[in-house]
Amino acid sequence: MSNTPIPNERVTPEVEPSSGPRRHQTRRQLLLWTLGLTPILAGGGLTAFRWKRKAEDEARAAPLTQAAAYSLFANHPEAGVHIEEALRESSTYAPALLLRACAELEAGNEAAARSTLAHPSLRDTPEAKLLLELAARRPGSPDWRHAFFDTWKALGHPDFGKSALLPSPVEPDTLLAEPEASYAQADEAQRFALAVLALDFCEGRCVFDLEEQLTKTSSVPLLVSLHEQLGGGASPNRRELLLPPVLDRLRELAGPSPRSLQLALLLFFQALAERPSSALFNRGDLASLEKLLSIPEWKPISNEQLFQQLRARFDGLLAAPGHHAWRLVLLAQGPSLGLTLLERAHASKDQLTDDEQRWMGRLLWEFGARIRKERSHLELDLGIRLQMAGSELSRYVPDKEESVDRWVELGFWEKAVERAGCYRWPLPSLQEEFYAARARDEEAWMTAFAGVGALP
Repeated sequence: MSNTPIPNERVTPEVEPSSGPRRHQTRRQLLLWTLGLTPILAGGGLTAFRWKRKAEDEARAAPLTQAAAYSLFANHPEAGVHIEEALRESSTYAPALLLRACAELEAGNEAAARSTLAHPSLRDTPEAKLLLELAARRPGSPDWRHAFFDTWKALGHPDFGKSALLPSPVEPDTLLAEPEASYAQADEAQRFALAVLALDFCEGRCVFDLEEQLTKTSSVPLLVSLHEQLGGGASPNRRELLLPPVLDRLRELAGPSPRSLQLALLLFFQALAERPSSALFNRGDLASLEKLLSIPEWKPISNEQLFQQLRARFDGLLAAPGHHAWRLVLLAQGPSLGLTLLERAHASKDQLTDDEQRWMGRLLWEFGARIRKERSHLELDLGIRLQMAGSELSRYVPDKEESVDRWVELGFWEKAVERAGCYRWPLPSLQEEFYAARARDEEAWMTAFAGVGALP
């Protein structure tokens, strides 16, 4: 190659502007500028290609990761296989790596979990820091939930509510895989509970057995759960087939004097639906509601008792038995009853006198107070809403201030639980313990995360 220096002669543009200063560049400047720009363009193009490829890989991995999360929540033996399928699409995809670390912790393989959490995609993230601290604390803690709670507090209450790494929360009606296979191996008591839980999947023999079992069962909670299922979007044919025998059996169990306010209110609304203008309360209805309040108990069995019974019934039959037991506990709380009471009170307001409105307001307040004693999140929410509506109708300012204060307070508790990401950590043992603690006293469980009291 010649060592002759590049001439530093002027280059005149082929087309020059008609006005303005003339611009001249040397050949050396042009050549050096071109040689300097070329690697930048090449590097930029390669970086863009790699970024696009990574984004495409992660887009394919994302739905596989969420599906794998559900299998891990259910503690399914194939969960690890599903996680690796997601990682084959993108070996650096942080949400899938987090799942792998959680599965390794669940299996007691702390060394593998630490190795996974050291991956550059996860290292130093708040999620990885929590899992590392949890792994260190778990051996010295009595259980998973206290180890998690103490870890979260020790790290300064990090906010996982909008975490991009944790999977979406598991809804109550998910994780029910192949209920038909479970039904085939269940005994009679298990079959009734499973049919109520999986009503949408109940076909053929399952429906026939359910009709027969309705005439035998003495479980008011499961009948209330089935009543909620039938009113919550069940097909018209199934509702028409099953609702009458459910109500007949509830009437039989209630007898002339129902022993729970919940059951009495359910049958009151059913009687109300059989007359014209059933959406409106009259003075006689208010008197009937007043009489119902003489029944001391809201439900025939506590949330914890029902949870323990159902969890034992589903143990060995369904994956994540606590998850499914909690689903039925929520249904057995009869949330539609409180909502119906609110709706009909609102619809009836204009046809009642001022004194009757105040009367109805006091009744709503009392019903709300009864429901709030159950201490679950759903029942606290319904109870406070009834009391807020009651305070509006009764026009009693101290009651209104108290109910609004409780409503705001409940919002703080909800936010604290969300901040900890309680419903999103894919650790099956932790989630099962959370369900048991919530069944025992969900109010105390929520307030603990809000910084008040001990974790139940």
